[in-house]
Amino acid sequence: MAALFLLLLLPADSGASAIRGTVRSKDAGQPLALVSIYVEAAQYRGGVISNQDGSYQITDLPPGTARLRFVHIGYETRQIEVSISPEVSVAPVLLDVLLEPQTYAVPEIEVESDRYRREKEVQTGLVSLKRSQIEKLPSIGEPDPIRILYYLPGVQAASDISTGLYVRGGGPDQTLILLDEVPVYNPTHAFGFFSAFNSDVVEDVALYKGAYPARYGGRLGAVLDVTGREGARDSLRGKLSLSAIASRLTLEGPAGSGSWLLAGRRTYLEPFLNAVRNDSTEIPSYYFYDLNGRYAWNGKNADRFVVSGYGGRDVLNLVLDEDTYFSIRWGNRVASARYNRLIRNRLLATVQTSVSNYESRTDVVVFTTPISFENDLTDFSVKGDLTWDAGIGHTLSAGILASQYRFRFKQEFNEVLVLDYDEKPFDISVFAEDDWSVGPRTVIRSGLRTRYFSEGDRVLWEPRFALSHRLGNGLRAKAGGGVYHQYLQLVTTEGFSAGDFFLPIDETAEPGKSYQGVLGLEYEWGNPYQLGVEGYYTDLADLVIFDNKATVDENSFTAEDIFITEGEGYATGVELFAQKRTGSLTGWVGYTLGWTRRKFAEVNSGKEYAPKYDRRNDISFVTNYERGKYTCSVSFLFGTGQAFTPTSARYGVRDPATGDYPEFTDGFYLSSGKNSARLLPYHRLDVSLRRDFTLIGRPAQWFVQIFNVYNRRNEWFVQFDPEDASTEPEIVRQLPIVPSFGINFEF
Repeated sequence: MAALFLLLLLPADSGASAIRGTVRSKDAGQPLALVSIYVEAAQYRGGVISNQDGSYQITDLPPGTARLRFVHIGYETRQIEVSISPEVSVAPVLLDVLLEPQTYAVPEIEVESDRYRREKEVQTGLVSLKRSQIEKLPSIGEPDPIRILYYLPGVQAASDISTGLYVRGGGPDQTLILLDEVPVYNPTHAFGFFSAFNSDVVEDVALYKGAYPARYGGRLGAVLDVTGREGARDSLRGKLSLSAIASRLTLEGPAGSGSWLLAGRRTYLEPFLNAVRNDSTEIPSYYFYDLNGRYAWNGKNADRFVVSGYGGRDVLNLVLDEDTYFSIRWGNRVASARYNRLIRNRLLATVQTSVSNYESRTDVVVFTTPISFENDLTDFSVKGDLTWDAGIGHTLSAGILASQYRFRFKQEFNEVLVLDYDEKPFDISVFAEDDWSVGPRTVIRSGLRTRYFSEGDRVLWEPRFALSHRLGNGLRAKAGGGVYHQYLQLVTTEGFSAGDFFLPIDETAEPGKSYQGVLGLEYEWGNPYQLGVEGYYTDLADLVIFDNKATVDENSFTAEDIFITEGEGYATGVELFAQKRTGSLTGWVGYTLGWTRRKFAEVNSGKEYAPKYDRRNDISFVTNYERGKYTCSVSFLFGTGQAFTPTSARYGVRDPATGDYPEFTDGFYLSSGKNSARLLPYHRLDVSLRRDFTLIGRPAQWFVQIFNVYNRRNEWFVQFDPEDASTEPEIVRQLPIVPSFGINFEF
């Protein structure tokens, strides 16, 4: 870190032979990546490409006049002449450029750039989705950046009311979820019904489904990287969205050489819940809200400073009588500050500090006896990264991440402290990575991540690799793999996300480990069409699961006491993905054939079993059709039924005193093998219709959405009554048809 900060203190390249600056769109002020900048000067011909943040630098220019031409698809070409002084001591020329969007005199041509295009060429299992795609898909009242991922091959949901991600056979805690590069530990609202991400402030989401690169770490399976968008730099703007469930307001505008953005969202379910509440129906009072803020500043020498923050809260209260009530509050708070600077030639440095906090508090009073539970996780992190374009086909990256955690779990009964768990471990990770272009057809990415975790005083080594080779016109072969570890383990009910909490794996158990390998082929013909197939295999070791029979107190809060340890397993499968990306009709079709298995000595008599998220066949279909002012979207899901544990018999135990057998209704259930049966297949059809119009001279849009069009009540789980073995098992079903509507208004 000391070396990194010394580099930041160094002055940027000096001398009159350099030009640097930032390229932005004139309408919204957003930075433009991949702008082609052609340079013509005396005895000089060359060019550069702008970076992801719109910055560029041209060096070694001869004295005299240099003519720069800025070219970007969808924008008017701009040409600028710059005088280059012969004096060596003169500072580099600072040239910030605004490009005017270009209007084409042809019907409905939409041109978009993909900032992950280069990354997709190298990385296996990477899918990125833009905000425009997120907002078009059918949803339940609110567009959701996480729920759209369920339509991708290899990704599943636990239920209709869950935003937990099951990626390629991994549990929800095996996916690292980031907001502006900061971990979010419980990104849910309404017990998982909505995610914590407001689509109005999301620029895009990138999902690494497996074999992710060395710059990420800490999870066994996948990475979801959510990037917030910047505010408009040209004028003050706003957007108001009203739906049947919640309202959203976004304000944004310029601030000097930067921009700001503020957004809020809140449900208004209280009047509806109050209306249906009566003496015989106990309906809780519930609402959630979240706030987002962002400020971005661009200075000289391609300096860039971004501050962002998020805060969300859920509140639920249920009063049964004067002496009995239930109250729970939970939520996340995330804040970060990031500074980028271009140092010397082709060397970009980034420093970021962040804090992420998740907390929940449950208060219960039963006949005047108070009971409370508090759960708190805080992650304070500092990291620094360097990226160097070394030339000769190499781009080198390196970085360090230091995180200080605090885990707190507190329980009181009748105002007496029963449990007070308070641990403060820390984690230090260092990574190095090289992207090597071996000729025009092949790219090899090699990386290594080293981790130290204070719990257990362990040092771990995690090599990673990715390879991409172009076989022919539009056809590309890929491979990837790596070693991954996980220290933080989620304790979850899977049906009540507010009670979920993470615990570190201490010295009493080994951290989870996975070995991943992926092979794939991609074919693109023209710009619209893409076809891909990937096969994956993940070997898992040192797994843990929560032991629901464990009795926990202050003296037995170790990993060995809380979890069943030393598990193993694997996940393997094949994914097919076909996509049409441009035109009035767009969409994709995905199919997954997969197997997932787990094995613990203390579970299922030591036999291998399928976890609940094992799904043999999974089919998804998504399409959007735009015609004039109308946009129609249709999505369909089909999947093999979820695994569950059935009963094989009912039995009674003879009374040793009388020798009599009990009545049949007083018997017990005998379970079969764990998850040895399947629920019926899951399938669902959703549709939405949107229309653009003008309201008081400003752009607006109304929408109608129908979730579960043909009212398929998919099976969720089977519930048995242990008090009465003569009753039939109850099949608990998921959501029925849910229509919703709303309006979006820009000002």
